[in-house]
Amino acid sequence: KEVKSGEFIGWDDPRTWSIQSLRRRGFTPQAIRDFVKEIGLNKQDIIVPIESFYAINRKIIDSTSLRDHFVDDPIELEIQDAPDIDKVDIPIHPDKKEKRVVRVTPGRVWISKKDYESFNGKEVRLLHLYNIKISGKKAVFTSLENKDIPKIHWVSFPEKTRVLMPDGKWIEGFADENISELKGGEVIQFERNFFCRFDKKNRDVYEFWFTHQ
Repeated sequence: KEVKSGEFIGWDDPRTWSIQSLRRRGFTPQAIRDFVKEIGLNKQDIIVPIESFYAINRKIIDSTSLRDHFVDDPIELEIQDAPDIDKVDIPIHPDKKEKRVVRVTPGRVWISKKDYESFNGKEVRLLHLYNIKISGKKAVFTSLENKDIPKIHWVSFPEKTRVLMPDGKWIEGFADENISELKGGEVIQFERNFFCRFDKKNRDVYEFWFTHQ
């Protein structure tokens, strides 16, 4: 009735947990087959071990999913004394040698609101870039060395992005401009967040569907 009434967008709505919705979220046919085999036949009602399903699919897609940056509820930071760096090479995957060029606006980045609130007043490393100490809506550059301190993701050249979650709600933020190179249906990992499938560009917003952590 939720599909017929229009409450759900269709049978592929993530809240239906149908095969159509799993496919659109980025689950592979192999993961679905392996998960069904793992559960086996049972006449009793059971609680489906969804984390096990996620683990099976993660094992399949992890080696092929490129990495990218996404910040939800973005907070803009001005960085004092920032080095004059206008680009940085970032690995496309921890196990691959290939890298991609990410443009940087010297002295300005966006970070997620949760990282801003968690690390305000502390020193952190902007992943693959440099170290800063956050203080209010500003930050101060501290060093280039890769210290043993918390690492957070960031965006300097943002593209509007939103992700459809399993509960049918969208989370919104910025992703790096490199997402413009993605093809429809491609599954990637937003580092420190989750895997997701690129669905389409809707006007000026890139839309993804949450796969799993």
